[in-house]
Amino acid sequence: MPFPLAAVLLFAAPTFTEPEPWALGFAAAPRMPFVGDVDHDGYADLIGVYPPGDSIIDVNLTVEGVKSGVGMQAMPKWGHECQAAAVGEIDDVPGADVVGLFEGKKLRLAGAFAGQFKDTADWATLPAPLKNPGLAAVKGGAEILVFDTRGGNGYRIDSKTRKATSCRLPGGTVWVGDAGERWVGKSAGGDIFWLDPATLKRGEKLGSESKGSRPAAAPGLVVFGDTAWTPAGMVKLMMPKLPEVDVVRAIGDVDHDGDPDILEFRYGKEAHTGNEVLIRRYVTPGETDNDHDGLSNEEELKLGTNPNRADTDDDGLLDGWEVNGYRGLDFKGMGCDPRHVDLLCLISRFAPVQEAKVKSELDRAKKFYADLNSANPDGTKGMNFHPIYLPEVTGDDTKNAWWTNRDKFRPEKWRGIAHWMQVTPGGGGQADELGDGGGCGEGALWAVFVHEFGHQMGLNHEGFWPNGSCPIYSSLMNYNYSYSFEDQRDKIHYSDGALAGYILRETDLDETIPLPYDRVKFLEQGPYHFRLKKNGATTLIDWNWNGVFGEKHIRADINYAYSTNSGRRDEVGKTKTSPWLFVHGKQAFVLFGTNDKPADPKLDPTLSSTDPGRLMLRRLRKPFEWDNAWILDTDGLQGDPVGFSYDGKIVVVYQSKQGVVVRRIEPGKQDVKIGAPEVVASDPNLVPTVGEVKGVHYLMLWNPKDGVVSYQTVKDDGHFTAAQVLDAKSTDPVGICEDTLKHEAVIGLAQDQDKAKPSRWQVRRYKVKDGKLEPAGMDWVEGEAGGARGSGRITVLFDRSRDAGPAGRIYFYGRGLTGKDSPWACTYVAHQIADKTVHGGWLVKRYYDEWTQSRSAPAAAWFGGDVIWSYRWVDGGQGATDNNLHVGYKGLGIQDEPFGDHDDVGFIRNFGIRASLLSLGKAEK
Repeated sequence: MPFPLAAVLLFAAPTFTEPEPWALGFAAAPRMPFVGDVDHDGYADLIGVYPPGDSIIDVNLTVEGVKSGVGMQAMPKWGHECQAAAVGEIDDVPGADVVGLFEGKKLRLAGAFAGQFKDTADWATLPAPLKNPGLAAVKGGAEILVFDTRGGNGYRIDSKTRKATSCRLPGGTVWVGDAGERWVGKSAGGDIFWLDPATLKRGEKLGSESKGSRPAAAPGLVVFGDTAWTPAGMVKLMMPKLPEVDVVRAIGDVDHDGDPDILEFRYGKEAHTGNEVLIRRYVTPGETDNDHDGLSNEEELKLGTNPNRADTDDDGLLDGWEVNGYRGLDFKGMGCDPRHVDLLCLISRFAPVQEAKVKSELDRAKKFYADLNSANPDGTKGMNFHPIYLPEVTGDDTKNAWWTNRDKFRPEKWRGIAHWMQVTPGGGGQADELGDGGGCGEGALWAVFVHEFGHQMGLNHEGFWPNGSCPIYSSLMNYNYSYSFEDQRDKIHYSDGALAGYILRETDLDETIPLPYDRVKFLEQGPYHFRLKKNGATTLIDWNWNGVFGEKHIRADINYAYSTNSGRRDEVGKTKTSPWLFVHGKQAFVLFGTNDKPADPKLDPTLSSTDPGRLMLRRLRKPFEWDNAWILDTDGLQGDPVGFSYDGKIVVVYQSKQGVVVRRIEPGKQDVKIGAPEVVASDPNLVPTVGEVKGVHYLMLWNPKDGVVSYQTVKDDGHFTAAQVLDAKSTDPVGICEDTLKHEAVIGLAQDQDKAKPSRWQVRRYKVKDGKLEPAGMDWVEGEAGGARGSGRITVLFDRSRDAGPAGRIYFYGRGLTGKDSPWACTYVAHQIADKTVHGGWLVKRYYDEWTQSRSAPAAAWFGGDVIWSYRWVDGGQGATDNNLHVGYKGLGIQDEPFGDHDDVGFIRNFGIRASLLSLGKAEK
């Protein structure tokens, strides 16, 4: 509603409260932000217009003048490509309306209607279109001003008659506001100036602000930059402790006291607060409760709270609530203090979980938060955690998703006041990130609880770095430190950012840490057990596990404790076999097989002799762009294909009903020449793999019936020699490569170590003599005491780079162990390290996470200075994503992006706690 001029023409200038968070992310670019009382309840609301495509109007209704509510889409498909918009009381229906310009000349009105909007598509039409339109609602909405922001030509439209009268503004005027007796404009260069409402001629300059910012005006008030103009003089505004960014301002009576409050929509690039919406409440001289927190200024003076800040301790709970209670919650009785951070959490315990255990574990959570090194206005440290126990969850509700139970069991009146968490049987957990709900299992309960509650307060797993799981980010939010720090559960913690100045990048690591040993000695313990050496004010570390300390400019995967990853994963098709990767002509190729058989969750869709399919080949044309797939065999593929580059052609080997066959392929720019099949082994059950040793290509054939491995080599004429039998059997199809330092063949295989350790991974070395492979040694992956094992084809690669150490290292790729009751598993890579006291000189790493699983073995090949890696995704139910073929391009797990430590405690104290409770629910009637 328009503000009466008499209310602001006072002898003493008004003041404004400190800027406080009001909303987050509302009206983020490219939206246009406004303020108006949409539901006509006396409290101004947030309005956002989304211009591109089918335009949308969003609304966030203010609740009781104390907090913003829950944002909603109030008008979908409001015309197409809105060019400009304005808000005012335009029609005769009470409530703020939105007028928008479309196609340069058509005005559309979204009239307030029951807290939302009713559309009038052809509200008015301009006599001629405007190329660069601007729009303003003046005289409280009684007049709409439409103008060209470059030339200044425009129209004044009477809201009642909808008649347009030509007018002209100063050229370059990009914004107009109504300050009562005078209007105000802004130029494209950032100058703020007075406008004559009658003539629209430019008056004296009032001030300036950044070009990307927008001022706001109401009768008796103009706000721009750090200044507010009032009839009684200029008022300097307290600036927020945030980066200086473009700000769009709007004015409205948020707290229903007749004063024009200021809303500031930030458009910054910084994380978290970049799109924060701040409120400054207008304080008329003589007001008794400046910040409208429910406590008088006099009471606040006695309590030591801030009368110009509704939430003195920034915990999301207004000062008056914590003193007097609110909506049935006795904050004071719980021990809350407006000068000390309080965390409220509603607890819904599932019936099978023992009540005494939950309370005991959450007492540990209380101590955890109380011990945080976090300052409070009362001069003490820590946060007070207050669990509020709700009735236990029983029956069918135990089958619901946690968010369903949150919406059911958390009273709507307590939304924006308290968090909610359910406690279930089992382990693990999940929660909103910067929200108010989640769940956790009773296993390791207090540790899981503070992790999931950390998510609710905005923390993520990576410390907000683009690369995650940094070893120096010792927070329990980092999966690698969730349950233990320095090998002790009681030492888990939120990080305080003590190492935040030390930034790592896996593609360029320095093994001299610029910190003394005592500050980083935790790296010697779990989960990494890195090897360190004291070095005065610095510390030496063997990041790449090659046995050499103090190297510079090395590459290493150092964040693998929870898992490793291959970076970006592209979906390049559907496969029902293990993929196979190889390089031909400096380009990467992937072989795979599929068919069109409908999904049946009861059956394994993997290709076989009874369920054959197509043999497919795709080429990586350039980074992340794959050519269309070629079909090499329409229906004869019966197993996992392999291939290699030889004599300018691609040689593919695969199982078919004729036996194991070979085809020679010549790929062109678009087409491919496919040679006739050549049978190299008559038994179609033999599983092929290929590799190169000393310039000779080997075809390994594994018999699944007895584990016998035979091998053939490619002769000079391109044909294969007669088969020879390897000295060792295997429970999995084997892999072969060359140790290019010792010039030995390396074969990856699996054998039953004993009844308790079936299909244990191992590598065997062979010397090549007269075309035969002669045994030269064997090593269990993870040593004899280890447990690394799996099912499916094995791939081995050898690394002779500096990072691998003087002896080089073997990389061993495979899938975990599967069986009748567990037909899929995660995929892994194992590689050698110099220190034989650690897992027998091996590190075994899982790819991605526990949800990334496969029915088939992965594939890997050297490419582009790294390993290109691929696998077949399984979704567990043969749904739309089942059998997706994923390819990653950084299979060594070495990522380019930086990472480091993060100040979790400071983040939740200064941002997360309050931001997670910004939206207040409606009170019960």
